[in-house]
Amino acid sequence: MKSIGNRARLVAAARDLFAARGYADVSVDEIAASAGVTKGAVYYQFADKTDLFRAACESVLDDVMAAVSRQTMSHVAHATDEIVTGADILFDAYESKQARRLLLMDGPAVLGHTQWTAMQEKLRIGLGEHALGHLADAGMIPKHMIPMLAHLLFGAFTQGALQIATADNPTVASKQARAAYKRLAQGLLAKPSL
Repeated sequence: MKSIGNRARLVAAARDLFAARGYADVSVDEIAASAGVTKGAVYYQFADKTDLFRAACESVLDDVMAAVSRQTMSHVAHATDEIVTGADILFDAYESKQARRLLLMDGPAVLGHTQWTAMQEKLRIGLGEHALGHLADAGMIPKHMIPMLAHLLFGAFTQGALQIATADNPTVASKQARAAYKRLAQGLLAKPSL
C-alpha cells in the first residue's frame, strides 16, 4: 500500500513543480524531496523523469475530463448544446497553470507528437465523440463522421488553447479563441441543407 501512496505523492509533487518551473528546470531529486520520498522511490515507481512527467500529464488530463464532464452536465439544457458549452468549460480547464504548462507547452516537446496525441485520446473520445454522438442522434451529422470531426474539433481547440497560453495578452487571446471556436462549433448545430 505504501508504494501506491508514494506514487500519488510523486505525481502531485511533479504536477506542482513542472507547472511552476517547467520540465527542464525541475530535477528528480527536487520532486522526491517535495513528495517526501527518496530518489530511489521515484525510480521504483517510474522508469525515468519523462515517465513521471507522462503520469503527471495523465493526472492533469483526468482532472480536466472530470471537471468538464461535471460542469457541462450541470450547464447544458439540451444535449446538442454540449459541443458549444463544453468548449468554454474546456478552455477554462486548459487555462489552469498545470494544464497550460504540462499539456500545452511542455507536453509536445517532452513526449513527442505521437505520444502527446495518444495521451489525449481519452479526452477526444470521452468528451468530443460523446458530444458529437448527441448531434448524430439528433440527425445533425452522420454517425460515420464522428471520429474525424472529433479529431478536427480537438485540433482546433488545441490550437486555440496554445494561442492563449503563449499570447502576450492571454485575456484578449482567450476571448478571440473562444469566439472563433464557438463559431466553428455552432456550424455543426445548423441543420444540413438537402
